[in-house]
Amino acid sequence: MTMQSSDEPAVQSGRRLTREEARQRTRERLLDAAADVFKRLGYHGASLEAVAEAAGYTKGAVYSNFDTKADLFMALLDRYVEAEMAGQELLLGGMTIDEAIDSLEAIFERQIKSDPLWTVLRMEFWLVASRDPEVRQRLTADAETYRQRAGEIIDGMLAREGRTAPFTGRELGILRNALATGLAVQIQHEPEAIDPGLLVRAARVLAGVESGPGIKARATELPKPARRRASKTTRA
Repeated sequence: MTMQSSDEPAVQSGRRLTREEARQRTRERLLDAAADVFKRLGYHGASLEAVAEAAGYTKGAVYSNFDTKADLFMALLDRYVEAEMAGQELLLGGMTIDEAIDSLEAIFERQIKSDPLWTVLRMEFWLVASRDPEVRQRLTADAETYRQRAGEIIDGMLAREGRTAPFTGRELGILRNALATGLAVQIQHEPEAIDPGLLVRAARVLAGVESGPGIKARATELPKPARRRASKTTRA
């Protein structure tokens, strides 16, 4: 494989890229390669050298953009979360709170099906942050920014409808993310035993709109594998 340096000239649409445009293009290609390498090898198994090789760049190109592996992963995390936030802001902007909650299942299923390893990878990085104060400080600072944005969206929907909830918009966002993360990990291990619709039903209760369709009827249902295990336990 021919390795490129980030300092090599680049041409796009018949014109020479500026140094900043070339640097940005290199950075995006490195992030694309990093997404594949991290998901394939895990955070601990990945290296900046492996990312450079996957992207077709020299190690110097990686180090000129990211000082450490944590820097690279944080940039990848920021790109992922920003894209998700922007998409959800666009989608939820004109919805009622009921419509927004009903849309959660489709959003959730799209996330776990299109990128099933992403939640596991994020949890691996959270464990790294729990042992590294500098990484943890950066991670929590960025997380609070997104919590505030999500909270403002939820508070805005509630205010437009003149409704109140047992929790603030920021708190509802935190609870939704905690539930989604936990369910995503369980679905990764037991896809047939976990109903993604649990997220919607729980969100209705938390937001104080638990009278939605099917809440009582579905609350007592168990997936087939769980019912079989429950029957065996009863007979024993």
